[in-house]
Amino acid sequence: MKNNFLFISAILLFISCASNTENKEVVIDKSLTQTLTLEFASKNPETTKNKQGTHVDVNEMLKLSLSDNNQMDFVGQVLTLNNLKEGALNFYTRNDSLFCNAPNSLMLMSMPPKPGIAPSIINSNTEFFVNPMSLLKLESVNIMFIGLGSSNK
Repeated sequence: MKNNFLFISAILLFISCASNTENKEVVIDKSLTQTLTLEFASKNPETTKNKQGTHVDVNEMLKLSLSDNNQMDFVGQVLTLNNLKEGALNFYTRNDSLFCNAPNSLMLMSMPPKPGIAPSIINSNTEFFVNPMSLLKLESVNIMFIGLGSSNK
């Protein structure tokens, strides 16, 4: 009796699987493409005129997300990403690394500053490697490269 029950159960299972022949297709409504984005921050000159960097609150910072093949004005400086423009801070990628070329000399330092490591002086029109959490100290403004972001299009 037990064997008959198992046999009948197996046949019913087989019939139920064989009779379910619906083809369910997966439809993608939108295709998403990830694009490279760089994240920057700088002190808001309107609210932090007399404050040193360590005394600036996060909500007093200006933020910028710069997308690939784009350019934007940020605190009086034109920044580009993989879109070279004369007179701009040109950021570009090569071999999975980020580089920059600036029209004027600047000071580059890691944030927070590492003891015993002096900031680098970068001459104008010189290519240099940029790490996340790097501070670019220009003559009139400081711009922090926070790191890579991503945006979906």
